[in-house]
Parts: sequence; C-alpha cells; structure tokens
Amino acid sequence: MRWFLGYLAVAWLAIGGWLFIDPSALSAYAGVAAATEDGIVELRAMYGGMELAIGLAALWALWRPRWACHVLFLNGIVTAGIGAGRLFAVMLAGSASVYTLSALAFELSAAALCWVFAKRLSGEQRNG
Repeated sequence: MRWFLGYLAVAWLAIGGWLFIDPSALSAYAGVAAATEDGIVELRAMYGGMELAIGLAALWALWRPRWACHVLFLNGIVTAGIGAGRLFAVMLAGSASVYTLSALAFELSAAALCWVFAKRLSGEQRNG
C-alpha cells in the first residue's frame, strides 16, 4: 500500500506542479485553454493547486501512516468523482480521445485501488 501512496503522491505532485507552472500545457494535450487572466488563475487553482494538495496529502500519509486510510478515502472520492464525470461526458459526446481514455483509466483504476487498500487498512486497524 505504501508504494501506491507513493505513486499517488508522485502522480498528483508532478501533474499539479507542471500545470501550476504552465497551465497552457492543458491546451496541447487536453484541448483546454484559458481565454482570460481569470481563466489562467482558474486553471492554476484547479489543475495546479488542487492536484498539488491531493499529492501532498498522499505524501503526508507516507510520513504519518495513521492518516493513510483517510488519504486513500480522499483520493478514492476525488478520482471516482472525476472519473464518473469524465465517463458520463464521454457518453454524452459519443467519442473519446487517447488522452481522455488514459485519464479515465487512471481515475477509475485509482479509485478502485484506493477502495481496496482503504478497506484492507480499515480491517487491519479494527483487528489490530
């Protein structure tokens, strides 16, 4: 489970840091671009700041293992929510790019693994 928390920390911190520094990168790989300075602020906040915070939470759980179940729950809810939204959006659009399918695969698999590891960790804490 620690390897998975490490993976989540690296994934969220890398993407969040990159998109905070260069929100225009979203245009090239996801077709998302800001039309105004407020739009750039929004991209930095949601794609940069939020993802950095989620990654820092995973890093915190590596440092303080008693938080692991909570962080797995957080990551599971976030990735399930984003994945469900993306899945329904794909169904409405009727098509999906390689980027969209890759993101969907990450989100749904991460949500499932978060659930499995949180459930296992919760059982260990009740029994131990």
